[in-house]
Amino acid sequence: MSGLTLRDVLDFRPDPWHESAQVWGRLAQGIDDAAEQLIRGSRDLVHVWPDGRASAAAVGKGETLRAEVSNAYNPARRVADALEQHAYAMVGLRRQAEEIVAAARVAGYQVDMVTGATAPPPSADMAGGLDRSSRATESVLRYLPTVVEYARAQDDATANAIAVNVPSPRVGFGSGQLGGVSRGVLEAQAGRSPAEVHAWWESLTPLQQEQALREFPDLVGWMDGIPISDRDVANRTVLERERGLLQRQLSEIEAREEFLWKALQQGQVLDVYPEAEDPRAALEDELRRLASERAELPGKLRGIDAITTRLQDPDLPAAYLVGFSSDGDGRAIVSVGNPDTADNVLTYVPGTGEQLSSAGGGIDRVDEMAQDAADFAPDKRTSVVYWYGYDAPDSIPDAGRDSYAEGGGPVLGTFQTGLRATYDGEGPSRNTVLGHSYGSTVIGHAAKDGSFNADALVFVGSPGVDVNHASELTGVRPDQVWATTAEHDIIRRIPDWDVVHGNDPSHRDFGARVFASDPGDPDDEAATHSAYWDAHNIARENIALIATGQLSKVQ
Repeated sequence: MSGLTLRDVLDFRPDPWHESAQVWGRLAQGIDDAAEQLIRGSRDLVHVWPDGRASAAAVGKGETLRAEVSNAYNPARRVADALEQHAYAMVGLRRQAEEIVAAARVAGYQVDMVTGATAPPPSADMAGGLDRSSRATESVLRYLPTVVEYARAQDDATANAIAVNVPSPRVGFGSGQLGGVSRGVLEAQAGRSPAEVHAWWESLTPLQQEQALREFPDLVGWMDGIPISDRDVANRTVLERERGLLQRQLSEIEAREEFLWKALQQGQVLDVYPEAEDPRAALEDELRRLASERAELPGKLRGIDAITTRLQDPDLPAAYLVGFSSDGDGRAIVSVGNPDTADNVLTYVPGTGEQLSSAGGGIDRVDEMAQDAADFAPDKRTSVVYWYGYDAPDSIPDAGRDSYAEGGGPVLGTFQTGLRATYDGEGPSRNTVLGHSYGSTVIGHAAKDGSFNADALVFVGSPGVDVNHASELTGVRPDQVWATTAEHDIIRRIPDWDVVHGNDPSHRDFGARVFASDPGDPDDEAATHSAYWDAHNIARENIALIATGQLSKVQ
């Protein structure tokens, strides 16, 4: 039990405790960084050295070492927290003690500097009892021994927290292994804000994070609030897994089709459907179903190949796979450069007709925009994100509906909030969100929410953003909204009657800041709709200037 005295409480100085807490905090951070490097540097050992007793021993030793280093983080962190909390708690108790002791001395009371007990002056005694003033004073002074007891309890608690977490020759430092992360725990994060998800993720040890990445990449990869580098690890795993599944599915369909065609040609239809009322019709129905299933697989594999090629290209800036799914039309989020450390982040939202099969074209655009930003702001790091994270309309008639934007807007909003939550640079990045065609409509629905996280919006070839004035996009100020539509863009043929998606953002009465783009080809208005990223189009320079904050130079 603590032997702390009142004198110790009054003499308490917090600075040494804060300094010690900082030392332990730096130790914890160093352990965390080292554990992450060790884990990422050794996790592929089993793949490059898969067989033999020596391999098994090396893999086992690596697992033990990773666990020990990883699990050393939490004890060091807890010691740092205990020291910091002790400093604040004792400062509070010292202030209470100082106030009570000062009051006692003014009233002439004697104070025991060990226990905090007080004795009234002789003058306070009136006929064997205390006078009224002394009784009022004593009611306050009686709390002083309690303050000392609180201080002793705090001292004991801090000593215990340190004792159970510091190294010992018998058990080592952090040798106890924490439990793994379950699917249920991960799924429970889905309803939390990106900031809350980020705080939870950072509370895990590196080994727990690695286990979650390894066992549940499909969940981790789509979780806004988890750092981009970790989502990249998870989504690359999903990408390779989905490639294998789709290739196997395609092979099985093709083999089944070949078998059915041979049966048909050789007159063996009854052998395939012995119990069908009409075996030939049943076989032909299966062939049609297989053809329908097979039709979408080459496109998805083509999209996966385009993503993989870009991720592995050593001659281009590093790319990160921030989201991936092959379900339905597919989803893909690919970042050129790391948004968590960039000075500027430009999120590009594609429009009608976007599918996983066409992801290569979208990635090419973000590469072009990343290069433009580097050309116009070489002293700044700019990351450009291809954000195909929503169900885009499949056709022009579908693009007249709001439902796709209503579904995609909130998802985009959460993604943008997640970029703020995981940012790890020196200051807040400049975040711009650019929508092409129906992608601008998605942004409009997201930016109607006052909490939308963006420093600028850019609408390119927009059919409308479902508001009639920039001031209705409450997530940004009107002077942060930019728009352009080429003179010969086919999108201009949409009647501006506020019927489909509202006022044209490139019209002056919308209130956006309109910037220049090349007029395009009057004989090919459809091509003009996608020409904003053609070489030497003035729109590309303007987009780069907006994304890098050089607004006075925009034409």
